[in-house]
Amino acid sequence: MLLYILLELINMFLILCGKSIEIFGISNFERLLPTIISLIFVIKHNFSKDNKSVLLLFIIFLADVSFIIFNECALGISIFMLFQFLVATLCFNKSKSKIYLIIMLVNILLAFLIGKKLIIIEAIVYGVFSIYNIIVSKKENTKKIKYALLFLLLCDTCIAINYYFSLEFIIKIEYVFYILFQILFILYCTNYKNNTWYKILSPIIKVIMKLYYNPIIVNKEYIPVDGAVVIAGNHKHALDPILVDCCTNRVVHTLAKKDLHDGKFGFFFRAIETIPVDLKAKHNKEALISAIKVLENGEVINLSPEAKRNYTKEILLSFKPGAVVMAKRTNTIIVPYSITGDYKFRSKNLKIEFDKPIDVSNLEVDEANELLYKKVKKLLIKNKGEK
Repeated sequence: MLLYILLELINMFLILCGKSIEIFGISNFERLLPTIISLIFVIKHNFSKDNKSVLLLFIIFLADVSFIIFNECALGISIFMLFQFLVATLCFNKSKSKIYLIIMLVNILLAFLIGKKLIIIEAIVYGVFSIYNIIVSKKENTKKIKYALLFLLLCDTCIAINYYFSLEFIIKIEYVFYILFQILFILYCTNYKNNTWYKILSPIIKVIMKLYYNPIIVNKEYIPVDGAVVIAGNHKHALDPILVDCCTNRVVHTLAKKDLHDGKFGFFFRAIETIPVDLKAKHNKEALISAIKVLENGEVINLSPEAKRNYTKEILLSFKPGAVVMAKRTNTIIVPYSITGDYKFRSKNLKIEFDKPIDVSNLEVDEANELLYKKVKKLLIKNKGEK
């Protein structure tokens, strides 16, 4: 990803410096490069499971060819209009936008029948569609594509200005916005996260935990080295999620109470990839959606189905079904664990033990939740020496 961004920035520099490249007899080839680089990057890494990013980038490439090689503005706008429609349907699930589709098709048809006389109307309609998608992206809470589409709109505005006034410096600004659009769009399509702070903090925290608390870790090999997995167990102490993080080299997304994100140390909890959960809410739809997206991206979710710390004398509180629901919806295994002992300096009894992964895909939610509860409770009883 860093190499991709570097290549795009180098290309931006070339354009700003006015360096023209001619390849295969195509002048101004550097203006085709942003999309070509993006398309090659996505195809090579195959980040998109449904290949929607490949389709969308190919549509953009066709539009660029229309503008840059054939100088067909009406065709280019028409193809970009198709791109905006596909964004609405594929990215925002607005598949019932029949009016959107009809207007787009009629507008494209008229553009070809009447030609340049209608290009301003076509551009205005396209602009309306662009603004519509930006508004929808805000409602969908997808910042990367919102800003990507905003940069594309700024690029299109520069194109419109240059179409009537032929200002050389506007072309350079246009491609700055366009390359920024490409980068953010790739980040959206690949759902890329660099986890920078997590990667910086994780080794430091692991060393501190090991030296200070000296935890005993049993069966950590049950956590897969790749692929989606839900890790679920009991919750006895505020440091439990950090202890779980110390058991794997993977990035672990822990469901944590929302108050932690809103407090003085909220930046820390956001940095270590926690997902906020409102404990006062009856349903945590946003947290569930966020967790499912993490799992669909092949990553790790950690949570305690108890939903809060256990201050009672009960060995284990009743489980809420969140863990099995997200596992069933994403066809993901669950790795149970138990944490026993005390968080004391050089503790001799602090222990976390994992059990074999369980597949709940063919079980009902209540049945799966009961199975998970029994697995965790059995581990707790075993490690506490209780009968």
